[in-house]
Amino acid sequence: MATYRKEAQETALLIFELALGTGQRASDLTRMEWAHIESDGVWVTQGKTKPRLWTPFTTALKAVLGTTKRTSLNHILNDEFGRKLNYGQIQKKVMVVRKANYLTEFTLHGLRYSAASELAEAGCTDQQIATVTGHKSLSMVQKKSKGASQKRLAKQAQTLREQNKNRS
Repeated sequence: MATYRKEAQETALLIFELALGTGQRASDLTRMEWAHIESDGVWVTQGKTKPRLWTPFTTALKAVLGTTKRTSLNHILNDEFGRKLNYGQIQKKVMVVRKANYLTEFTLHGLRYSAASELAEAGCTDQQIATVTGHKSLSMVQKKSKGASQKRLAKQAQTLREQNKNRS
C-alpha cells in the first residue's frame, strides 16, 4: 500500500483512497458524488445490498479529496472532461499503477478487505466495521477481518494471561 500511495497520481490515488478509506466496492465508488459529501464523510447507497450509509473520511482520504481538481459537478471519480468513470475505467487506472510497480497480486476489491482488517486491528467490533463497510452479515465482516482480529485478540489474550500470572 505504501508503494502504491507513493507512485500513484491524481485519479489513481483518489480511487485507492476512496476504496481503502470507505471500504466500499469499486462499483459503489463510481456512484459517489460531491453532493454526497457531508461533515467530513460521504453518503453511499450500495448497489449490491442497497443500504444507505454514511462513512467518515480517513485522514488520507480527506487529504486527497482536498487536492482533487473537480472536473465534474456531480461524480467524484471522473475523467479530465468531467465524464463519470465506470467500473472498468477505474480498474484500468489502478492496474496501470499496479503493473508499473509490480503490485499485480493486489486487487482493488482487496482494499475492501484491507479496510475491514485495519478497523479490526484498531479494536473495532464487528458491528462497528459493518457500519463503515456496509456488510449486512457479521459473518462476512469476520471473514474479511479475521486475520487482523485474530492477531489483536491474541495479543489481548496473552496480556490477560500474563496479568493473571502476576496476580498468583
